Amino acid sequence: MFLPFSAPWLGFVTPLLVRSPTQFAPRPRPTLTSARYARDFNEVKAFGSATSTARTAAQTSTAVFFSGSALAQYNAALRDQVKVRHLDIVDAARMFAAIDMSVADVLISVWHTKYVDGFWRPVTAIQLADTDGNPATTADPSWTPLLATPPYPDYPSGYNVVNSTVTHGLENLFRTRHLQLTLISTAAPGSSATTTPGGCCGETSSTPGCGWGSTSASPDTAAREMGRRLAAWTLDHYFQPVHEKR
Repeated sequence: MFLPFSAPWLGFVTPLLVRSPTQFAPRPRPTLTSARYARDFNEVKAFGSATSTARTAAQTSTAVFFSGSALAQYNAALRDQVKVRHLDIVDAARMFAAIDMSVADVLISVWHTKYVDGFWRPVTAIQLADTDGNPATTADPSWTPLLATPPYPDYPSGYNVVNSTVTHGLENLFRTRHLQLTLISTAAPGSSATTTPGGCCGETSSTPGCGWGSTSASPDTAAREMGRRLAAWTLDHYFQPVHEKR
C-alpha cells in the first residue's frame, strides 16, 4: 500500500547486548546490475506473483503460514519449549531472556540497515525494472504480489532474521543440533507446524517471503547469516549457566 516506513527509529535504539547496530551488519546487497540481482528478481517475479503459475499449492500454504507476526509465532514456540523440555522457572527465564534480547538486538541491527540502504521491494522493483539498468530484468507494470508488502525496505529480511536468531539461539542454548519447534501462524489461525531449523522459514530456494512476493533470496540469506552470527555472539558473552556449590 506504499505506506510510510514503519518504526524508522528502531534502527537507532541502543542495543541491549551487542556493541552497536552495525556490529553484525550484513554484507552489501547485490547491485542492481549484477547477475545475482537478476536471479533474485526473476525468482520472486515468477513465484511471488498473485497470479503465479510456478508456485505450487504447498508453497502458497507455506507462504501464508509464515506471513503473520514472527514475534508472536516464535514466542509461542518458546513457551512450547518450556513445556516439552520441562524447564523450571530459572531455566525458562534464562531462555526467554537470551532469545528475546538477542531478537531485540538483531531487529535493531536489521532496521538500521533497512533505514540506511532503503532497498526497494519486489512490488516496486518489478514494476519499474526498466529503470534498474539490468538487461536480464523485464518490467511488468501490472505485477502484484500474492500478499500485501509490509511498509519497510527489503534488505535484509526481518522475518528471516527472527527465525534464524531464535533457532540458532536455541541450538546454542541447549547445545543441540536436533531442535524441533512447534510453530503457530497468526496469518492462518488454528494451524500449526512442527519443524526443524532446516525446515523453517527461509531455508529453501523459494522462500516463503519469495512465495508471497514481498522479498527475494538475497535479503533472506543475509538475514539468516546475521541471526546466526549474532546469536552465537550473545550466547558466548551472556547467559552462561551458574552452577552453585552445595
